[in-house]
Amino acid sequence: MKEGSALLVALLLAVAIAYWSDHYRLADQALTVREVEGPSRPAPPPALPQAEPVPEHLDVVAPSDPAARAALCEELLEVIRGVDAALQLPQSSATVEQLTTRRRVYQEKRATLDC
Repeated sequence: MKEGSALLVALLLAVAIAYWSDHYRLADQALTVREVEGPSRPAPPPALPQAEPVPEHLDVVAPSDPAARAALCEELLEVIRGVDAALQLPQSSATVEQLTTRRRVYQEKRATLDC
């Protein structure tokens, strides 16, 4: 029973790290865009709520350094493993669809990087 509890805690921790990693990465990109645009450009209007979720957009620039490329590949693989672990838990069909879409996006990025 202890092994199952430890595994569940590790799984939840991996999913939480993957979520917050993506959350802060997107926040940093938004801050960088605002810094580049400067005050001369008007702020875009707030986005309207959409009926269905927008697929995740992940821009990955292939680093020329082999060590950086390997680290990026490992990070993408870690997120895929977190999604796989989340898919092992009982989920609603909408959540399963979102997770499989996210997994596919990360697999495509790994394929683009030749990982």
